Amino acid sequence: MNFVRLFYIGMFSSVLLCFAILLSAARNPEALIVGEWKELSWEYEMVDKIELSAEIKSSLSGDTGENLILHRAETWHFLPNGRLLLSTETEDMVLSWRLKGRGNILQLVYEDRSTEDYILSVLDGDTMCLNFGTDIQARGIARLTFEKVNH
Repeated sequence: MNFVRLFYIGMFSSVLLCFAILLSAARNPEALIVGEWKELSWEYEMVDKIELSAEIKSSLSGDTGENLILHRAETWHFLPNGRLLLSTETEDMVLSWRLKGRGNILQLVYEDRSTEDYILSVLDGDTMCLNFGTDIQARGIARLTFEKVNH
């Protein structure tokens, strides 16, 4: 009876130790996102196959068939203290950021306390993809793709 009890305690301890090792080896999404990211593309995928009005078409910068590129590339610099520096050719903006949910929702908070939520669909050492829904006039999903600048 003692042997069986020791066997079960040993097996349970081994499984617990393996689980702890796996958890410690997994990269924290907050640690992965910290750094400088260059925006490679922002593509718009239409949900409804509708004819866009001239006003909406003029607000979109380039037509590539079903995908529309919405704006020029930016640099997003995620700082470890929850700050985000957005840089364009003409201006810099400082926001707050945090990961919500199970680390799959990136929330940006502006100075006026307005927020933007992005679905973090890909985050590895080199690539990050963010998705979000657009307004009701041009229903669809925008996908932003980034490449890490400094590894």
